[in-house]
Amino acid sequence: MKMKKRALGVLAATFAAAALPIMAASPASADQGDCQYYLHEAGYNIGPKVETACKFGADYSNPGAWMGCYWGLTGIGVRTEHASEACSRA
Repeated sequence: MKMKKRALGVLAATFAAAALPIMAASPASADQGDCQYYLHEAGYNIGPKVETACKFGADYSNPGAWMGCYWGLTGIGVRTEHASEACSRA
C-alpha cells in the first residue's frame, strides 16, 4: 500500500511538472509574424518597413502600439482595412 501511494505521488508530481508550463503560458496572442503573414496573404510585399510597423504593433508595453503600426502601414500604401486587421493581429 505504501508503494502505491509513493507511485501515485510520483505520478502526480510528474503530471504537475509537465502541465505547469502549459498552464503558466500566456494566453494565445498574436505577434508581428501574424501581422506580416496577414499582409503577405493579402498580396503585399513584406519588406523592412512592413516588418518595422508590425514589430512596433507587437510591442505590448507601448499603449500606442496599434496606432503606430497602423500609421506605419498606411504610410507605405497598405489599404486602411488591411492595416487595421494586420495591426490587430500584431
